[in-house]
Amino acid sequence: MKKILSILVLSLFALSINAQNAFLNAGFELWTGSVPTNWNTLSIPVIGSLSNISKSTDVHSGSFAVKISAKNLIVPISGVSTAPGLLTNGTLDVMGLAQLDLDNIDITQISTLITDGTTLTEKPLRVSGYYSWNPVSETNEQFLITTLVISDDSGTREVIGISNFTTSTDILGTLKATYSPFESEIVYLNPNATPTELIFLAITMNSDSTATSFGYLLLDDVVMATQIGIEEITKDTKNPITIYPNPTNGEFRLNVKSKVEVSVYNQLGQVVIPEMNYTPNSKISIKDKGIYFVRIKDTKGTKTQKLIVK
Repeated sequence: MKKILSILVLSLFALSINAQNAFLNAGFELWTGSVPTNWNTLSIPVIGSLSNISKSTDVHSGSFAVKISAKNLIVPISGVSTAPGLLTNGTLDVMGLAQLDLDNIDITQISTLITDGTTLTEKPLRVSGYYSWNPVSETNEQFLITTLVISDDSGTREVIGISNFTTSTDILGTLKATYSPFESEIVYLNPNATPTELIFLAITMNSDSTATSFGYLLLDDVVMATQIGIEEITKDTKNPITIYPNPTNGEFRLNVKSKVEVSVYNQLGQVVIPEMNYTPNSKISIKDKGIYFVRIKDTKGTKTQKLIVK
């Protein structure tokens, strides 16, 4: 009897450790009211949900998927009459989010208003899953699937990694009403910090303030890929790859001796230059001033370097 109990306890312990690095209810099979269990949306006590979240039988696998859509508000909040469709694995400070200046959003602000995400004991590399985008207006509507990796080792919540997967002209109209895979690689802004929490957000938006009907995003089977231990992606003491000049006025090179794959991201994790083949001594140009992250992939792995364009 004691042996059986010991095996049961050890099994539950192993399951709890694994669960810390995986989304709970990732297939959206379990529901609590109108929201999938272990997931949250925009809501206010008494008023209820501000987003249109519902159960869908149009699935990639299993019995259910989640349907995410914007919603007209009966009573406008902070002058906003339409709430975006939003689903997250974290806890939302709705009133704090309503006060944000949408033209000057700071990532640090977001990290303090969305908390209690998935606890991490390993470093997440990417988030993937399946989606179906069904807009009413392909011109005014868009969706965004974003990931924030948080570290609170210093006692202050810091966004150290970010990824975005969003609407583009390549997919509009071609994937409507069908499930397609998405994969969103996380770009680490501070690769030396220890990740402790992952916030996942799926958002649908409509730029037409007069709209009364909205399209929707179907989401199913969301997973994260992790790497045991903290990956060292910026240090190679024997053969360091550097960017020069850095800072730069816009043009830069890499001190490599063979072809590598290069991509460039801004501070929000948005792709500025998609992955491309880079040959030694060739130039790369960036038009706008700012801080960027250059991801370099060679036979030894992936390295990330910070670039300043002044």
